[in-house]
Amino acid sequence: MLNSTTEPSSKLSWLKLLELQSWQAELLISGAIIAGLLQLPEIYINWIEGYLLESSELGFWFLTMTSLLILAGINALVFFLGLHFFLRSMWIALLGLNSVYPNGINVQSTQGAGPKYWKKTKEKYPNLSAYNEELDRFCSLIFSIAASAIIGIIAISLLILLFYLIFNLLTGVFPALENYIVPLAIGCYFLFMLFSGVMQYLMKKYPDNKRIERIIEVYGNFFGSLVGLYFFQKPMGYISGILTSNATSQRGFFIFMGFSFLLGIFSATQTADHPIFDNLAPEKYYKFNNSPQRFLSYNYENLKNEDTRIFTPIIPSDVIYGTVLKVFIPTIEREKSAMDLEEFGLLKKIKTKRAVRDLVKVENLKKYASFNQIAVNDVLYPDLNFQYYTHPNAQEKGVLVHIPTKDFEIGKNVLEIRKNYFSKKDVQKIVRIPFYFEQ
Repeated sequence: MLNSTTEPSSKLSWLKLLELQSWQAELLISGAIIAGLLQLPEIYINWIEGYLLESSELGFWFLTMTSLLILAGINALVFFLGLHFFLRSMWIALLGLNSVYPNGINVQSTQGAGPKYWKKTKEKYPNLSAYNEELDRFCSLIFSIAASAIIGIIAISLLILLFYLIFNLLTGVFPALENYIVPLAIGCYFLFMLFSGVMQYLMKKYPDNKRIERIIEVYGNFFGSLVGLYFFQKPMGYISGILTSNATSQRGFFIFMGFSFLLGIFSATQTADHPIFDNLAPEKYYKFNNSPQRFLSYNYENLKNEDTRIFTPIIPSDVIYGTVLKVFIPTIEREKSAMDLEEFGLLKKIKTKRAVRDLVKVENLKKYASFNQIAVNDVLYPDLNFQYYTHPNAQEKGVLVHIPTKDFEIGKNVLEIRKNYFSKKDVQKIVRIPFYFEQ
Protein backbone atom coordinates (compact mmCIF):
# COMPACT_ATOMS: atom_id res chain seq x y z
CA MET A 1 0.00 0.00 0.00
CA LEU A 2 2.89 2.30 0.75
CA ASN A 3 4.29 1.96 -2.75
CA SER A 4 0.90 2.51 -4.38
CA THR A 5 0.40 5.81 -2.57
CA THR A 6 3.89 7.22 -2.79
CA GLU A 7 4.80 6.25 -6.36
CA PRO A 8 2.41 8.70 -8.11
CA SER A 9 3.58 11.41 -5.72
CA SER A 10 7.23 10.74 -6.58
CA LYS A 11 6.46 10.77 -10.27
CA LEU A 12 4.62 14.06 -9.88
CA SER A 13 7.56 15.59 -8.00
CA TRP A 14 9.97 14.40 -10.70
CA LEU A 15 7.76 15.91 -13.42
CA LYS A 16 7.47 19.23 -11.59
CA LEU A 17 11.22 19.33 -11.10
CA LEU A 18 11.74 18.65 -14.80
CA GLU A 19 9.31 21.44 -15.71
CA LEU A 20 11.11 23.86 -13.41
CA GLN A 21 14.48 22.99 -14.94
CA SER A 22 13.35 22.63 -18.57
CA TRP A 23 15.16 25.86 -19.45
CA GLN A 24 18.46 23.96 -19.33
CA ALA A 25 17.40 21.57 -22.10
CA GLU A 26 15.77 24.42 -24.04
CA LEU A 27 18.97 26.48 -23.95
CA LEU A 28 21.17 23.59 -25.04
CA ILE A 29 18.82 22.59 -27.86
CA SER A 30 18.43 26.19 -29.07
CA GLY A 31 22.18 26.82 -29.15
CA ALA A 32 22.99 23.56 -30.93
CA ILE A 33 20.20 23.89 -33.49
CA ILE A 34 20.91 27.55 -34.32
CA ALA A 35 24.54 26.70 -35.13
CA GLY A 36 23.40 23.98 -37.55
CA LEU A 37 20.46 25.88 -39.03
CA LEU A 38 22.61 28.80 -40.17
CA GLN A 39 24.32 26.39 -42.59
CA LEU A 40 21.15 24.56 -43.61
CA PRO A 41 19.75 26.88 -46.35
CA GLU A 42 22.94 26.54 -48.40
CA ILE A 43 23.11 22.78 -47.78
CA TYR A 44 19.46 22.37 -48.80
CA ILE A 45 19.86 24.42 -51.99
CA ASN A 46 22.97 22.45 -53.01
CA TRP A 47 21.03 19.23 -52.42
CA ILE A 48 17.91 20.25 -54.34
CA GLU A 49 19.89 21.45 -57.39
CA GLY A 50 20.19 17.95 -58.82
CA TYR A 51 16.46 17.31 -58.51
CA LEU A 52 15.69 20.64 -60.19
CA LEU A 53 17.87 19.68 -63.16
CA GLU A 54 16.13 16.32 -63.41
CA SER A 55 12.62 17.76 -63.14
CA SER A 56 10.12 18.59 -65.84
CA GLU A 57 8.78 22.14 -66.18
CA LEU A 58 5.81 21.17 -64.04
CA GLY A 59 8.01 19.40 -61.48
CA PHE A 60 10.29 22.43 -61.30
CA TRP A 61 7.36 24.64 -60.30
CA PHE A 62 6.34 22.29 -57.49
CA LEU A 63 9.91 21.82 -56.25
CA THR A 64 10.34 25.60 -56.17
CA MET A 65 7.15 26.07 -54.13
CA THR A 66 8.21 23.32 -51.75
CA SER A 67 11.68 24.82 -51.41
CA LEU A 68 10.20 28.22 -50.56
CA LEU A 69 8.24 26.63 -47.73
CA ILE A 70 11.17 24.62 -46.41
CA LEU A 71 13.46 27.65 -46.48
CA ALA A 72 10.74 29.66 -44.74
CA GLY A 73 10.61 26.94 -42.07
CA ILE A 74 14.39 27.05 -41.60
CA ASN A 75 14.33 30.85 -41.36
CA ALA A 76 11.43 30.70 -38.89
CA LEU A 77 13.34 28.28 -36.70
CA VAL A 78 16.47 30.45 -36.80
CA PHE A 79 14.37 33.47 -35.78
CA PHE A 80 12.36 31.78 -33.02
CA LEU A 81 15.26 29.80 -31.56
CA GLY A 82 17.55 32.82 -31.80
CA LEU A 83 14.98 34.93 -29.97
CA HIS A 84 14.50 32.13 -27.44
CA PHE A 85 18.25 31.81 -26.86
CA PHE A 86 18.59 35.57 -26.33
CA LEU A 87 15.62 35.85 -23.96
CA ARG A 88 16.54 32.71 -22.05
CA SER A 89 20.08 34.04 -21.59
CA MET A 90 18.61 37.30 -20.31
CA TRP A 91 16.38 35.31 -17.95
CA ILE A 92 19.41 33.48 -16.52
CA ALA A 93 21.20 36.81 -16.02
CA LEU A 94 18.19 38.29 -14.20
CA LEU A 95 17.82 35.13 -12.15
CA GLY A 96 21.38 35.48 -10.95
CA LEU A 97 20.87 39.18 -10.25
CA ASN A 98 17.77 38.38 -8.19
CA SER A 99 19.77 35.94 -6.05
CA VAL A 100 22.41 38.64 -5.35
CA TYR A 101 19.89 41.43 -4.64
CA PRO A 102 16.63 39.69 -3.59
CA ASN A 103 15.04 43.03 -2.55
CA GLY A 104 15.49 44.51 -5.99
CA ILE A 105 15.97 48.27 -6.34
CA ASN A 106 17.19 49.99 -3.16
CA VAL A 107 14.84 52.93 -2.65
CA GLN A 108 17.09 54.35 0.10
CA SER A 109 20.13 54.58 -2.18
CA THR A 110 21.82 57.96 -2.56
CA GLN A 111 23.55 56.79 -5.76
CA GLY A 112 22.52 58.29 -9.09
CA ALA A 113 19.51 60.64 -8.88
CA GLY A 114 18.78 59.81 -5.24
CA PRO A 115 16.00 58.13 -3.16
CA LYS A 116 13.09 59.97 -4.78
CA TYR A 117 14.09 58.74 -8.24
CA TRP A 118 14.71 55.18 -7.03
CA LYS A 119 11.30 55.10 -5.34
CA LYS A 120 9.56 55.95 -8.63
CA THR A 121 11.72 53.43 -10.46
CA LYS A 122 10.75 50.77 -7.90
CA GLU A 123 7.08 51.46 -8.66
CA LYS A 124 7.80 50.85 -12.36
CA TYR A 125 9.95 47.73 -11.77
CA PRO A 126 8.62 46.38 -8.46
CA ASN A 127 9.25 42.63 -8.43
CA LEU A 128 12.08 40.99 -10.35
CA SER A 129 10.89 37.49 -9.43
CA ALA A 130 7.48 38.16 -11.01
CA TYR A 131 9.16 39.46 -14.18
CA ASN A 132 11.43 36.43 -14.30
CA GLU A 133 8.36 34.20 -14.11
CA GLU A 134 6.77 36.10 -16.98
CA LEU A 135 9.95 35.88 -19.06
CA ASP A 136 10.23 32.16 -18.31
CA ARG A 137 6.69 31.54 -19.56
CA PHE A 138 7.34 33.59 -22.70
CA CYS A 139 10.53 31.62 -23.48
CA SER A 140 8.69 28.29 -23.15
CA LEU A 141 5.92 29.67 -25.41
CA ILE A 142 8.42 30.64 -28.12
CA PHE A 143 10.01 27.18 -27.98
CA SER A 144 6.60 25.54 -28.46
CA ILE A 145 5.74 27.82 -31.40
CA ALA A 146 9.07 26.98 -33.09
CA ALA A 147 8.40 23.23 -32.80
CA SER A 148 4.86 23.65 -34.09
CA ALA A 149 5.95 25.84 -37.01
CA ILE A 150 8.51 23.39 -38.36
CA ILE A 151 6.15 20.39 -38.13
CA GLY A 152 3.41 22.35 -39.91
CA ILE A 153 5.72 23.57 -42.69
CA ILE A 154 7.14 20.09 -43.33
CA ALA A 155 3.60 18.71 -43.48
CA ILE A 156 2.44 21.37 -45.95
CA SER A 157 5.56 20.74 -48.10
CA LEU A 158 4.74 17.03 -48.24
CA LEU A 159 1.11 17.82 -49.12
CA ILE A 160 2.31 19.98 -52.04
CA LEU A 161 4.46 17.11 -53.30
CA LEU A 162 1.53 14.72 -52.90
CA PHE A 163 -0.65 17.14 -54.89
CA TYR A 164 2.05 17.17 -57.58
CA LEU A 165 2.20 13.36 -57.77
CA ILE A 166 -1.59 13.11 -58.08
CA PHE A 167 -1.69 15.91 -60.65
CA ASN A 168 1.14 14.27 -62.61
CA LEU A 169 -0.88 11.06 -62.83
CA LEU A 170 -3.96 12.98 -63.97
CA THR A 171 -2.04 14.86 -66.70
CA GLY A 172 -0.95 11.49 -68.06
CA VAL A 173 -4.64 10.77 -68.71
CA PHE A 174 -5.79 14.36 -69.39
CA PRO A 175 -2.77 16.31 -70.83
CA ALA A 176 -4.79 19.55 -71.14
CA LEU A 177 -4.85 19.82 -67.33
CA GLU A 178 -1.19 20.90 -67.37
CA ASN A 179 -2.27 24.36 -68.57
CA TYR A 180 -4.38 24.83 -65.42
CA ILE A 181 -1.95 23.76 -62.72
CA VAL A 182 -1.53 27.19 -61.10
CA PRO A 183 -5.27 28.06 -61.02
CA LEU A 184 -6.05 24.57 -59.66
CA ALA A 185 -3.42 24.84 -56.89
CA ILE A 186 -4.65 28.30 -55.87
CA GLY A 187 -8.25 27.11 -56.10
CA CYS A 188 -7.58 24.14 -53.80
CA TYR A 189 -5.95 26.43 -51.26
CA PHE A 190 -8.82 28.93 -51.22
CA LEU A 191 -11.34 26.09 -51.13
CA PHE A 192 -9.62 24.74 -48.02
CA MET A 193 -9.60 28.21 -46.40
CA LEU A 194 -13.27 28.77 -47.28
CA PHE A 195 -14.30 25.38 -45.92
CA SER A 196 -12.39 26.02 -42.67
CA GLY A 197 -14.09 29.38 -42.26
CA VAL A 198 -17.55 27.90 -42.90
CA MET A 199 -16.91 25.13 -40.37
CA GLN A 200 -15.97 27.63 -37.67
CA TYR A 201 -18.98 29.81 -38.46
CA LEU A 202 -21.43 26.89 -38.30
CA MET A 203 -19.97 25.63 -35.01
CA LYS A 204 -20.37 29.06 -33.41
CA LYS A 205 -23.87 29.58 -34.80
CA TYR A 206 -25.17 26.08 -34.02
CA PRO A 207 -23.15 24.89 -31.00
CA ASP A 208 -25.70 22.21 -30.04
CA ASN A 209 -26.19 20.70 -33.49
CA LYS A 210 -24.87 17.11 -33.25
CA ARG A 211 -24.52 16.62 -37.02
CA ILE A 212 -22.42 19.77 -37.46
CA GLU A 213 -20.41 18.81 -34.39
CA ARG A 214 -19.69 15.40 -35.88
CA ILE A 215 -18.67 16.86 -39.27
CA ILE A 216 -16.28 19.31 -37.61
CA GLU A 217 -14.83 16.53 -35.46
CA VAL A 218 -14.13 14.36 -38.52
CA TYR A 219 -12.76 17.38 -40.39
CA GLY A 220 -10.51 18.35 -37.46
CA ASN A 221 -9.17 14.81 -37.02
CA PHE A 222 -8.44 14.46 -40.74
CA PHE A 223 -6.56 17.74 -41.16
CA GLY A 224 -4.97 17.38 -37.74
CA SER A 225 -3.43 14.11 -38.92
CA LEU A 226 -2.26 15.70 -42.17
CA VAL A 227 -0.74 18.84 -40.68
CA GLY A 228 0.67 16.91 -37.71
CA LEU A 229 2.12 14.20 -39.96
CA TYR A 230 -0.02 11.75 -37.93
CA PHE A 231 2.76 11.00 -35.41
CA PHE A 232 2.85 14.63 -34.24
CA GLN A 233 -0.91 15.07 -34.18
CA LYS A 234 -1.11 15.18 -30.37
CA PRO A 235 1.65 17.74 -29.71
CA MET A 236 0.36 19.86 -32.60
CA GLY A 237 -3.16 19.54 -31.22
CA TYR A 238 -2.05 20.63 -27.78
CA ILE A 239 -0.01 23.59 -29.02
CA SER A 240 -2.53 24.93 -31.55
CA GLY A 241 -5.50 24.24 -29.25
CA ILE A 242 -3.95 25.95 -26.23
CA LEU A 243 -2.67 28.96 -28.20
CA THR A 244 -5.90 29.49 -30.14
CA SER A 245 -8.28 29.00 -27.22
CA ASN A 246 -6.27 31.28 -24.94
CA ALA A 247 -5.89 34.10 -27.44
CA THR A 248 -7.47 37.27 -26.07
CA SER A 249 -7.51 39.23 -29.35
CA GLN A 250 -7.01 38.94 -33.12
CA ARG A 251 -3.75 40.90 -32.94
CA GLY A 252 -1.66 37.74 -32.68
CA PHE A 253 -3.22 36.39 -35.90
CA PHE A 254 -2.31 39.53 -37.86
CA ILE A 255 1.21 39.54 -36.40
CA PHE A 256 1.58 35.91 -37.47
CA MET A 257 0.34 36.65 -41.01
CA GLY A 258 2.69 39.64 -41.33
CA PHE A 259 5.62 37.61 -40.03
CA SER A 260 4.80 34.77 -42.47
CA PHE A 261 4.70 37.26 -45.35
CA LEU A 262 8.13 38.64 -44.44
CA LEU A 263 9.53 35.12 -44.13
CA GLY A 264 8.14 34.28 -47.57
CA ILE A 265 9.77 37.36 -49.10
CA PHE A 266 13.12 36.56 -47.47
CA SER A 267 12.96 32.91 -48.59
CA ALA A 268 12.06 34.00 -52.13
CA THR A 269 15.22 36.13 -52.27
CA GLN A 270 17.29 33.09 -51.27
CA THR A 271 16.02 31.22 -54.34
CA ALA A 272 15.77 34.21 -56.72
CA ASP A 273 19.47 34.97 -56.24
CA HIS A 274 20.43 31.40 -57.09
CA PRO A 275 21.14 30.80 -60.81
CA ILE A 276 19.36 27.42 -61.07
CA PHE A 277 16.16 28.57 -59.32
CA ASP A 278 16.26 31.79 -61.32
CA ASN A 279 17.14 30.55 -64.79
CA LEU A 280 15.36 27.18 -64.95
CA ALA A 281 11.94 28.76 -64.43
CA PRO A 282 9.74 27.48 -67.31
CA GLU A 283 9.47 30.63 -69.45
CA LYS A 284 12.89 32.09 -68.61
CA TYR A 285 14.67 28.86 -69.46
CA TYR A 286 14.21 29.47 -73.20
CA LYS A 287 16.06 32.80 -73.25
CA PHE A 288 18.20 33.22 -70.11
CA ASN A 289 21.53 32.18 -71.71
CA ASN A 290 21.20 34.23 -74.87
CA SER A 291 23.26 37.36 -74.15
CA PRO A 292 26.36 37.45 -76.39
CA GLN A 293 27.21 40.91 -75.04
CA ARG A 294 27.70 39.51 -71.50
CA PHE A 295 30.08 37.06 -69.85
CA LEU A 296 27.93 34.84 -67.63
CA SER A 297 30.12 33.06 -65.08
CA TYR A 298 28.28 29.73 -65.31
CA ASN A 299 29.32 29.39 -69.01
CA TYR A 300 33.04 29.15 -68.23
CA GLU A 301 34.99 26.59 -66.24
CA ASN A 302 37.49 29.21 -65.05
CA LEU A 303 34.80 31.69 -63.90
CA LYS A 304 32.09 29.37 -62.56
CA ASN A 305 31.30 29.21 -58.86
CA GLU A 306 32.50 25.71 -57.95
CA ASP A 307 29.50 25.17 -55.64
CA THR A 308 26.95 25.63 -58.45
CA ARG A 309 26.03 22.64 -60.57
CA ILE A 310 26.42 22.79 -64.35
CA PHE A 311 22.95 23.46 -65.73
CA THR A 312 23.76 25.01 -69.13
CA PRO A 313 26.47 24.49 -71.81
CA ILE A 314 29.96 25.37 -70.59
CA ILE A 315 33.37 25.95 -72.22
CA PRO A 316 36.82 25.88 -70.56
CA SER A 317 37.47 29.62 -70.47
CA ASP A 318 36.46 33.06 -71.70
CA VAL A 319 39.75 33.07 -73.63
CA ILE A 320 40.38 30.04 -75.90
CA TYR A 321 43.68 28.79 -77.32
CA GLY A 322 44.60 25.78 -79.44
CA THR A 323 43.09 23.80 -82.28
CA VAL A 324 39.74 22.82 -80.70
CA LEU A 325 37.06 24.35 -78.49
CA LYS A 326 35.70 21.84 -75.98
CA VAL A 327 31.98 22.25 -75.17
CA PHE A 328 30.12 20.29 -72.49
CA ILE A 329 26.32 20.19 -72.89
CA PRO A 330 24.53 18.86 -69.79
CA THR A 331 21.48 16.66 -70.19
CA ILE A 332 18.47 18.55 -68.82
CA GLU A 333 15.48 16.33 -68.06
CA ARG A 334 12.92 18.61 -69.72
CA GLU A 335 14.90 18.47 -72.98
CA LYS A 336 15.19 14.67 -73.00
CA SER A 337 11.52 14.19 -73.85
CA ALA A 338 11.90 16.58 -76.81
CA MET A 339 14.93 14.55 -78.05
CA ASP A 340 12.87 11.34 -77.89
CA LEU A 341 15.77 9.36 -76.44
CA GLU A 342 15.34 5.63 -75.99
CA GLU A 343 16.12 4.71 -72.39
CA PHE A 344 16.53 1.40 -70.59
CA GLY A 345 14.89 0.73 -67.27
CA LEU A 346 16.39 -1.93 -65.04
CA LEU A 347 14.15 -4.76 -66.32
CA LYS A 348 14.55 -3.78 -69.97
CA LYS A 349 18.30 -3.46 -69.51
CA ILE A 350 18.51 -7.02 -68.16
CA LYS A 351 16.44 -8.40 -71.05
CA THR A 352 18.31 -6.51 -73.81
CA LYS A 353 21.66 -7.70 -75.15
CA ARG A 354 24.65 -5.44 -74.72
CA ALA A 355 25.19 -5.11 -78.48
CA VAL A 356 21.62 -3.83 -78.89
CA ARG A 357 22.06 -1.36 -76.04
CA ASP A 358 25.27 -0.07 -77.65
CA LEU A 359 23.45 0.50 -80.94
CA VAL A 360 20.72 2.41 -79.11
CA LYS A 361 23.38 4.61 -77.44
CA VAL A 362 24.83 5.43 -80.86
CA GLU A 363 21.37 6.37 -82.15
CA ASN A 364 20.78 8.51 -79.08
CA LEU A 365 24.02 10.39 -79.78
CA LYS A 366 22.70 11.19 -83.25
CA LYS A 367 19.59 12.60 -81.60
CA TYR A 368 21.78 14.75 -79.34
CA ALA A 369 23.60 16.07 -82.44
CA SER A 370 20.33 16.74 -84.26
CA PHE A 371 18.82 18.42 -81.22
CA ASN A 372 21.86 20.67 -80.57
CA GLN A 373 22.80 22.52 -83.77
CA ILE A 374 26.15 24.22 -83.16
CA ALA A 375 27.42 27.38 -84.85
CA VAL A 376 30.25 29.85 -84.29
CA ASN A 377 29.81 33.36 -85.68
CA ASP A 378 26.65 32.13 -87.50
CA VAL A 379 28.63 29.38 -89.30
CA LEU A 380 27.05 25.95 -88.69
CA TYR A 381 29.15 22.86 -87.88
CA PRO A 382 26.86 19.98 -88.96
CA ASP A 383 29.30 17.06 -88.74
CA LEU A 384 30.64 17.31 -85.21
CA ASN A 385 31.36 14.21 -83.15
CA PHE A 386 29.28 14.00 -79.94
CA GLN A 387 30.44 11.76 -77.08
CA TYR A 388 28.79 10.87 -73.76
CA TYR A 389 30.55 12.48 -70.82
CA THR A 390 30.09 12.72 -67.06
CA HIS A 391 31.48 15.99 -65.81
CA PRO A 392 33.58 15.75 -62.61
CA ASN A 393 32.07 18.96 -61.17
CA ALA A 394 29.11 17.13 -59.57
CA GLN A 395 28.87 14.07 -61.83
CA GLU A 396 26.53 15.90 -64.23
CA LYS A 397 25.71 13.72 -67.24
CA GLY A 398 25.74 15.10 -70.76
CA VAL A 399 27.68 15.14 -74.02
CA LEU A 400 31.06 16.51 -74.97
CA VAL A 401 31.81 17.99 -78.40
CA HIS A 402 35.04 19.45 -79.85
CA ILE A 403 34.81 22.28 -82.40
CA PRO A 404 37.82 22.98 -84.66
CA THR A 405 39.10 26.54 -84.22
CA LYS A 406 40.76 27.00 -87.64
CA ASP A 407 37.90 29.25 -88.87
CA PHE A 408 37.55 31.28 -85.65
CA GLU A 409 38.33 34.98 -85.71
CA ILE A 410 41.17 36.41 -83.67
CA GLY A 411 39.39 38.31 -80.91
CA LYS A 412 35.72 38.01 -80.02
CA ASN A 413 33.62 35.04 -81.24
CA VAL A 414 30.14 33.84 -80.33
CA LEU A 415 29.29 30.16 -79.86
CA GLU A 416 25.65 29.29 -80.59
CA ILE A 417 23.81 26.13 -79.58
CA ARG A 418 20.43 26.15 -81.31
CA LYS A 419 18.24 23.57 -79.66
CA ASN A 420 15.26 21.92 -81.27
CA TYR A 421 13.27 22.93 -78.23
CA PHE A 422 10.46 25.50 -78.28
CA SER A 423 8.24 27.11 -75.70
CA LYS A 424 4.45 27.21 -75.98
CA LYS A 425 4.91 30.68 -77.51
CA ASP A 426 7.29 29.22 -80.16
CA VAL A 427 10.40 30.75 -78.60
CA GLN A 428 13.41 28.62 -79.54
CA LYS A 429 15.95 27.71 -76.89
CA ILE A 430 19.24 29.23 -78.11
CA VAL A 431 22.41 29.43 -76.03
CA ARG A 432 24.92 32.12 -77.05
CA ILE A 433 28.32 32.14 -75.33
CA PRO A 434 30.86 34.86 -76.21
CA PHE A 435 34.60 34.09 -75.97
CA TYR A 436 37.92 35.45 -77.18
CA PHE A 437 40.17 33.37 -79.41
CA GLU A 438 43.96 33.73 -79.40
CA GLN A 439 46.47 31.62 -81.26
